[in-house]
This record gives sequence, C-alpha cells and structure tokens, in this order.
Amino acid sequence: MKQQSKGNLPEDFRKYFWDCKFDELIMEKYPKFIAERILCFGNIKEIKWLLNKTNRDMFLKISTTSRRLDERTRNFWKIYFEDEKIKI
Repeated sequence: MKQQSKGNLPEDFRKYFWDCKFDELIMEKYPKFIAERILCFGNIKEIKWLLNKTNRDMFLKISTTSRRLDERTRNFWKIYFEDEKIKI
C-alpha cells in the first residue's frame, strides 16, 4: 500500500472514491461508507487494511447487512463468516 492521503486512507483507495472529496475522507468519521466501497471493489490487501482499521463486529455487521453491497458480495461475506465459525 502506498502513502496515506491528506485524510487517513491509503492513496491507492482514491480510485474507489472518484465521486468524493478523497482528501476529506476519514475512517473514523465515515467508517460504514468507506467499508462498503472497499468490500465491493477492494482487493485482498485492501480488505486486510479494512480489517485492521475496524473491529470485527463492525466489519461483520457491515459486510453482511449493508444495503449498499450487492447481493453477491453480501452472500460471500455471510458464507465466509459462517465457515469461520465452523473452524473455531
């Protein structure tokens, strides 16, 4: 991941927020909005960044209930977390 923007998101994330004032996006202020974009369009490295920035419960709630995520993405995360419970 490259350097941080003037906000607190990595510069690599700019491509996901082309319709926003990227330098004003702050994870602590807009966690759900940022998480939804990363969950929809991000790669594994970016998902790991998101997991490090959010608590597990918040990540689980957003990834499985958000209406902004398409059905396929929501379903992926539901299956992922169900499988994780079985392993524990």
